[in-house]
Amino acid sequence: MNAATSPDLQTPVKTENLTKRFRQGESVVEALKGVSLTVRTGEFVAIMGASGSGKSTLLHTMAGLTRPDEGRVLIADTDLSTLSDAKLTRFRRRKIGLVFQAFNLIPTLTAEENITMPLLTDGRGGQAADRLDPLLERLGIAARRRHRPDAMSGGEQQRVAIARALITDPALVLADEPTGSLDSVTGQAICRLMKELCEEQKRTIIVVTHEPSVAAWTERVVVMKDGRILTEFRTADFPDPAALTVHYQQVVAAKPA
Repeated sequence: MNAATSPDLQTPVKTENLTKRFRQGESVVEALKGVSLTVRTGEFVAIMGASGSGKSTLLHTMAGLTRPDEGRVLIADTDLSTLSDAKLTRFRRRKIGLVFQAFNLIPTLTAEENITMPLLTDGRGGQAADRLDPLLERLGIAARRRHRPDAMSGGEQQRVAIARALITDPALVLADEPTGSLDSVTGQAICRLMKELCEEQKRTIIVVTHEPSVAAWTERVVVMKDGRILTEFRTADFPDPAALTVHYQQVVAAKPA
């Protein structure tokens, strides 16, 4: 795939005043508190925050996996709140690529079968042949196409998961702690790969992470705390990941004004 065949990316991802509440026993927890965020076309963005900050809830809401109690999500000019469950599922298959920390590969299927599954379930299996080989080559897993997950390393499994997310040529790729199950060297290789895909294909990628070393690969970092966006900053403003880490730690430790 190249920029000429990339999806319609004219409209940025946008959330408007998102609020999401969860009931825990007798109490209600607000995981998101009026979160508004715009991500530009082709931008590589990190959403950072400690556990419980709301970052994964925000990602799941943008993916249409969780519906907000208030506010809305717009992706490719589509307001997700207007879609029925069936239409939302179809939209997600075609417009959103998802990458998870745990890979979520089907253990009885080969890499090739795992990657093409989204097209098959969407009735577009005929497109698999043209799209599969370039993806396997670009992600460096062509030699693993017939292997099942238990015969692959963690890094190879995550590359398969990324290929599965890209096979439908989505408008948006959302990655939830994609390096969390990998060693540091392999994790950095996955970060480099995502950055290259963003630059080469002008694809919009949003990654949730609590690791500054992962966020350093992106263009912009959005910091969340207690269900709100605390601040954001450009990674280019810092000379190295260590400086970014210090700044991030200072931001989250600072007391509210």
